[in-house]
Amino acid sequence: MASRVFAVDLGAWSVKLAIASPGIRGASLLHVVERLVPPGEGSAEPRAKAVLAQMIDELRLRDETGYIGVYGDQVFTQVLEFGFKNLRRAELDKAVGGELEGVVPVDLEDMVYTFEPLPSPPATAAALPGAPDVIDLGMRGRQAAPTQGMRVLTYAMRRDRAEHLIQLGTSCGFNPRGVLACGGAAIRLVAHTPSLARARAEGAVAVLDIGHDRTDVVVVADGKAVFSRSIARAGKHVTDAIAKHWRLPWQDAERAKHSDGFVASQAEPATSDAWARIHQVTISELQPFARDLRQTLAACRARTGFTALAAVVVGGGGRLRGIGSFLTEQLGIPAWRLTPDDIAGLAGPKVAGDLTAAAAVDSAAMTIGMAYDCAGGRPLFDLRSGALAVKMDLSFLRAKAAPLGAAVIAIAAFAAVSAYADLYRLRKAEKVLTTRLANESAAQFGEAKSAEAVLSATGPGGVNAISPLPRMSAYDILLEISAKVPAKDKITLDIDQVTIDDQKVDITGTTKTAEGIDLLVTELKKVECFKDVSRGPTDTTTDGTKKFKLTITSGCM
Repeated sequence: MASRVFAVDLGAWSVKLAIASPGIRGASLLHVVERLVPPGEGSAEPRAKAVLAQMIDELRLRDETGYIGVYGDQVFTQVLEFGFKNLRRAELDKAVGGELEGVVPVDLEDMVYTFEPLPSPPATAAALPGAPDVIDLGMRGRQAAPTQGMRVLTYAMRRDRAEHLIQLGTSCGFNPRGVLACGGAAIRLVAHTPSLARARAEGAVAVLDIGHDRTDVVVVADGKAVFSRSIARAGKHVTDAIAKHWRLPWQDAERAKHSDGFVASQAEPATSDAWARIHQVTISELQPFARDLRQTLAACRARTGFTALAAVVVGGGGRLRGIGSFLTEQLGIPAWRLTPDDIAGLAGPKVAGDLTAAAAVDSAAMTIGMAYDCAGGRPLFDLRSGALAVKMDLSFLRAKAAPLGAAVIAIAAFAAVSAYADLYRLRKAEKVLTTRLANESAAQFGEAKSAEAVLSATGPGGVNAISPLPRMSAYDILLEISAKVPAKDKITLDIDQVTIDDQKVDITGTTKTAEGIDLLVTELKKVECFKDVSRGPTDTTTDGTKKFKLTITSGCM
């Protein structure tokens, strides 16, 4: 695994980059950087691309594994519902693709998509027999009932756009290993934020990433993303309102928002007429923004059955003074920005101790979550899939062909040297043992002998001798006799005594008939080492049974 993994967010206001190091006990954040995109006319992407290329060179990331995040209107997000459960991933992939083709305005062959199944929603009254599919919860809106099958969260985008992002990363100096939607980043962000511990244990948590052009909302429950939506309202629209009201140049209005921006609430009221005037300007844009957020959380409840119990506000637009208290009142759930403890828990002590890097943590929180997601080895919601994944794998192998070939040759060379060294040691040991055997056999037998000659001569002076060990023990002979005794349905036999020595075997006992004795003698003759089975005199007892004695000449021992 690579020593460093990084994630990139090409924003309209700034480029954010987070570097993480994979580890057995989990990934650790090494560095986070945020660079502003220079102002200019037209699309911000070419200017952001130049900033990213400079960051890649400065941080020496050309040979490291990188991923690009994709947000906003570039991605189609859907929650699909199926009537089956426990379908294999490959089969579910086909079902998702077929369903997406009917709801996304892109042909399947021109689309890339990714998906993850949703966990089961909390139990509600809708789970009862005869209950409606959607429950009306009054002020909290409708809530979807648990499904009999399964729900799946999907992200899809145009294939040519994904290819463009891959090419953009390549032109900046690295080959993007994946194009990631924001669901996986939100999961890692929630897991690494200490202040969300209670909320994520009790239910769902909403991540509100307020950027420059858009706001991404991801609801996380049970360690999975269950709902995702992008809202076309963010920090830029507040700046526009400030510039329009005070007739300021746009850049001056942006600086004024960062230094004096404020929105009032009952928890944080305006303390002067100046703050009240600022609030009147910002609220004109933030009021519809809060309405869109409420509709988004209501859509999550109605579509998936999950209700967000808390919200964490991240992103550059979330730095507006008073935004946490304002959203708490507007959404009806606790909402707050990252606390100092959250920043330390999310970024780690190394980054949190760097004031410059720590200042970028709240803005780049989702990028940091994406870096953690990538460092795990299998990032979630990777849109570099299908044909793009095949191209990526082949290009990766082609790029690594020379070092891999050199490594294979080096391993083969070391293996050959090791084998030759082992063979040399074995031959040397064989020569020493051969010389020693020749000397000792000459002293013992009067002449030098080979190992084969010594092993074949078991007696003194090289004369073969019979082994003193018996071929069979008395117990082995008894087992042979027991195996040859006829079955109970053929003979009624009562053995009184068995005497076994190295020459013969004596057996005495009784049977019901004389034919039974003949059958026993016939069977015992089948023992290979019994040379002769002699039948002695037969006596008839008072109850009519026949008493016999057999003497067997044995060569078993």
